[in-house]
Amino acid sequence: EPELAQRVLAAAPAPLTWHTARSGALTATLAQAGPAAGGELWLASRYDPAQEAGKLIADVDFQASACVVVLGMGLGYHVAELAKRSAGDGLVIVYEPDVALLRAVLERIDHSAWLGRGQVLLCDATMDQAGLTRRVERWAGVLTQGTKLVTHPPTRRVHGEALKAFGQMVTQTLAFCRTNVATALVNAARTCRNLSCNLDHYLAGAGVDELHNAAAGRVAVCVAAGPSLARNIDLLRDARVRENVVIITAQTTLKPLLDRGIRPDFVTALDYSQICQRFYEGLPELAEVTLVAEPKAHPTILDSYPGPIRLLRNSFCDDVLAGLAQPGMKLPSATTVAHLSFYLAQHLGCDPIVFIGQDLGFSDGLYYCPGTATHQVWSAELGAFNTLEMMEWQRIVRHRNHLRKVPGADGRAIYTDEQMATYHRQFERDFAEAPQRIIDATQGGVPKAGTEAMPLAEALQRFATQPVGALPVPPRGLDASRLALVVERLEQRRREVEQLKRTSRRCLPLLEQMLRHQRDQKRVHRLYREVQKHQQRVAGELDDAFQLVNALNTIGALKRAKADRAIAHAGDDAMMRQRRQLERDMENLDWLIQACDEVLDIFAAALERARASLARHDAAAAA
Repeated sequence: EPELAQRVLAAAPAPLTWHTARSGALTATLAQAGPAAGGELWLASRYDPAQEAGKLIADVDFQASACVVVLGMGLGYHVAELAKRSAGDGLVIVYEPDVALLRAVLERIDHSAWLGRGQVLLCDATMDQAGLTRRVERWAGVLTQGTKLVTHPPTRRVHGEALKAFGQMVTQTLAFCRTNVATALVNAARTCRNLSCNLDHYLAGAGVDELHNAAAGRVAVCVAAGPSLARNIDLLRDARVRENVVIITAQTTLKPLLDRGIRPDFVTALDYSQICQRFYEGLPELAEVTLVAEPKAHPTILDSYPGPIRLLRNSFCDDVLAGLAQPGMKLPSATTVAHLSFYLAQHLGCDPIVFIGQDLGFSDGLYYCPGTATHQVWSAELGAFNTLEMMEWQRIVRHRNHLRKVPGADGRAIYTDEQMATYHRQFERDFAEAPQRIIDATQGGVPKAGTEAMPLAEALQRFATQPVGALPVPPRGLDASRLALVVERLEQRRREVEQLKRTSRRCLPLLEQMLRHQRDQKRVHRLYREVQKHQQRVAGELDDAFQLVNALNTIGALKRAKADRAIAHAGDDAMMRQRRQLERDMENLDWLIQACDEVLDIFAAALERARASLARHDAAAAA
């Protein structure tokens, strides 16, 4: 935390009065201001600070709570004890709003043992929502396995409102992490299936490297499907404006743009579901509009799109192909098509980046902008007693338990839901890191930190002053020689996963015998040596297949992490620890075998698709 370190070094130490407690440890008092002026606040026990710290965290159980949020550091004795108990597999977030107190404490009490540990995060008053989200995102799986708040009583007396505000930030960050983890757990199989079935386009089609800085310094307008889009979408019809901006639209708003005679430069896609095919039904030929998609998008999108296609880089696809794909530039992983549009604008080198239709809330009680493909799907259900407005409201209140009111861009309250709030936090995290100027021209919805609110007409007048020029358009069609490589590699991967499944099945009865005969440790060690032989084979010959299967086995990985934490905090009984380890390994193998079955089914579907692509190409060449 170099920035925090500099703030601590630059701060004048708080005026603490140091004492030696009866136990011999350092303790301190702080002179109080305000109504309590003249009094002294003890920051730790005057008798035994370590014992007091133990009582404060006595009910913290790292088996039940993988994350502990400490509101108030004080002299840090309770934090040091928590860091020691976490055993390296939990996360401790420490919030101390008074940087002067941090300076005074850290120069007198040696806390270097836990300050240097990666799983302890220290925050001061400068930490905002975007910063907290960014810092803990890699710990999302841990945060969802139980979080407990511990409040330091003396800090609450001095900084009660600050602790309350930080607690609310933690709550919102937890919701963000829960949504992301739940999405990953639910969609893991679908994601791997889509990625595998899109390997033909991934290896034999175009990527996005060619687009890097292709529109450097030009204005990008990212179009989303929020209700407010109808207020300013028509401004993009002006031919003079159109040649001076890069238009990147989410797939949801492609048809409304085309209906107005506006042809975007790019359309973005990443949806898992086949239902998104409706966004592409009845489209005209779009030879100059490039679809930029994440490979996890449903294959029907790539099949349906009537124009050039580019796919982003993806680690799973690279792992399946193992060296066949050329190294390329990666964009950040996107949660929604709107996020993908933003990352694409950054990749193109656009600056400023302007958002329209990005409400992230239900402006005027609506979910979608009028004219989207969803409204066309609903049209068959409309009548005198079922209007479009009624169906919009039904779409919103369907998730009434997740609705909440927040201040809107115009100052009035607006409904949003947990999913929208998660997207909002991710945008604010991205905007905080972006070097580009970000303009929110939505003119509705929820305000966004890190942006400059401005009407679209003003943004276009000020910044869209120079032509963008021609942007690279990839060729249509796929490379036959590379399609053949996809077929060969998928056949190889299927053989490897079958071998991994057989090896796992051989290990399972060995573990069962070890558990059944645990009291006979000689037998246990003999069986363990047999298990090790299988482990060594997996680590050597089948490691690639093992990693691919684990990409799908997210639930198994989560269960193993929880079991590992329970074992780490299980106590010193060696036999009980060994028993828990064996039970964990048996459950893990069971999940692994199930994941192998799923991957074999996925690779079979991907192989059929790749062969069909190759056959179509051969037939076209012969004709």
